[in-house]
Amino acid sequence: MNAKQHAVKDENIRFFGKIVASISHEIKNVLAIINEKAGLLNDLTLMAQKGTALDLGRIQAISNDMQAQIKRGDAIIKNMNKFAHSVDEAIQQINLMEITGLMTTLAERSASRQGVTLCLIPLSSSPMVQTRPFLLELLIWNCLQFAMPRCGEKKTVTIQIEQAMQGPQVKFSLGNNPIEEPVAFENLSWLLEMVQADLRMLVAESQLILSLPEKIACNAI
Repeated sequence: MNAKQHAVKDENIRFFGKIVASISHEIKNVLAIINEKAGLLNDLTLMAQKGTALDLGRIQAISNDMQAQIKRGDAIIKNMNKFAHSVDEAIQQINLMEITGLMTTLAERSASRQGVTLCLIPLSSSPMVQTRPFLLELLIWNCLQFAMPRCGEKKTVTIQIEQAMQGPQVKFSLGNNPIEEPVAFENLSWLLEMVQADLRMLVAESQLILSLPEKIACNAI
């Protein structure tokens, strides 16, 4: 394994670790809230044992809150499962909207810390692409991390999937915030090469455009 391959492997591991750490933090938050609600139920039980009338409305509200957190936790684990399965095979046929939606959801904690809203435009029929899903996830993640601190006063990054003439595209719109510095994305050159993608910044439109092939060459690096 040469130096470049080692660097790629290390970057992949760091990315996987970041996502797992973020997911585990979200699960911990869910468990903390459920534990808090369970403590409230225990307090109400102790009060009832001492003769205080049960507040059925409050018990119902606590129960509803716990059920909502259980659903939230289930959704987080399902996303974790989807992310984990992206490494099952090097090249897979994937739904571009689904994988973009997954990475947008996984990036929401990072967005929240920056006060940014991520808005993924729904699409009834998404392009299918044959690609390296794990590396595409890493690429979309990097696009989101680039866009979030540059989205201006509106603090919103809009993500949209389009089927252009040259192939599927993922557009990241930064509102009306102009990007003045030149953007070449040299640090992502290896990643773009491995998924045979093109990434460019449209300065006037304040958009980051990720263009993908419908089918990656099986003999790609």
